[in-house]
Amino acid sequence: MKSLVALVMLTGAAGAAPEAHHLTRPDGSLIHYTIDRTAEPAAGLLVLSQGSGCRPGAQNAALATVRAAFSAYDTLIVEKAGIAPEMGIDELNCPTEFYDRYTVSQRIDDYEAVLSALGPRPGRIILFGGSEGGLAMAILATKLDPDAAIIFSSATGTSFGDMVKSTVPPEGHAHIDAGFAAARANPDSSDLFAGHAYRFWADILDHRSIDYMRETDTPFLLIQGGLDTSSPLAAARATADAFTTDIRCNLTYWEFPALDHGMLDTKGGPHLPTVAAMAAAWAENPIPAC
Repeated sequence: MKSLVALVMLTGAAGAAPEAHHLTRPDGSLIHYTIDRTAEPAAGLLVLSQGSGCRPGAQNAALATVRAAFSAYDTLIVEKAGIAPEMGIDELNCPTEFYDRYTVSQRIDDYEAVLSALGPRPGRIILFGGSEGGLAMAILATKLDPDAAIIFSSATGTSFGDMVKSTVPPEGHAHIDAGFAAARANPDSSDLFAGHAYRFWADILDHRSIDYMRETDTPFLLIQGGLDTSSPLAAARATADAFTTDIRCNLTYWEFPALDHGMLDTKGGPHLPTVAAMAAAWAENPIPAC
């Protein structure tokens, strides 16, 4: 096969509600997902992946903005383990099943299970992931061979652990190091550190998006805000530099110096709709970078 948040459900081109579905994992737990269909025959499937936290992707306003930019596509969102699309979520007190089950590896398994259940689909497949979801889509690209993958505000050129540590003042590094060490020592634990279970941290710490991006010839678009304090600018530039050094032509890099993690400017003005529309245009005919 070729975090702006609001309590709203994605709506389709004709205003229809998304279709809510679920699959059962081998252990009996449920994978929840939504499909938002276009009013016309779809050009393909847009697979969306939200960033960190436990709020449902179906309630994520940034994903709704991206979905609107790709209005010719059906859209798939697979919720994280323990999360259903209609849940009201307190991000400081996520469901127990989320803490007990969610890892990025489980997330990839769930996307693969849902896509397999959907069966062969006509048209194109586009992946779009923001922040932590960018890592998930970089990994998924190695398994799907999509027509294009868009990675948004995600520290692609460094490990997830190093990215997190880079956002903490130096005086907090010892605390971060201790938490990561505890997670590595207890990789199956539901004990919490910095809002996630040890199992989450142990699974994700050493992942680098760039390692997966180098495994595939998928055309990638990497979008980075120059004022992003969550996913460091240096990590995005390192990815672009590495592709240039390797003479790999499947990465297009866009840097917006005056925008932040969510594509807001210094006055709070939103630019995500414009950037998403540009990304949708790029995805229709990915331009080789060299």
